[in-house]
Amino acid sequence: MKSQLSASKTPDRKTRGKKPEESSSTAAKRVFIVEDHPVLRETLVQIVSRQKDLTVCGRASAANRAFKAISRAKPDLVLVDITLPGKSGLELVKELRAVDRKIKLLVVSMHDAALYADRALQAGGNGYLRKQGDPEELIRAIRDTLDGRIFVSKDVG
Repeated sequence: MKSQLSASKTPDRKTRGKKPEESSSTAAKRVFIVEDHPVLRETLVQIVSRQKDLTVCGRASAANRAFKAISRAKPDLVLVDITLPGKSGLELVKELRAVDRKIKLLVVSMHDAALYADRALQAGGNGYLRKQGDPEELIRAIRDTLDGRIFVSKDVG
């Protein structure tokens, strides 16, 4: 009897070392942030981290560093700034889309022209969010994108 009780308390290989919520279908979605401005990057990390259903799994300040880190981190969604040093965020989106058709890519930018939203979607992005939006719009954009909907900031048009 004692061995049956202790065996039932021992986690199997699939759940060992994971928190209960990580092994269920309600596990937090993993978000990777690519933003070259440190203050904004940390602000995005804080906003996302406050959500119980989201977790930040990595961050990078440049496209070349991001590409390698994203392949290791296996995020559900990547927030990508358009303007990055060395290589644009749109080029990163194209590269990521070429190797992973399922990953969700949400482009964030200070540019308000509809042209940039169009370019982001044509590059393979799942959405376009202006940085001037409020934190609630950011979270709505992330959740919509994760749910398979195309998101474009309401003031783009």
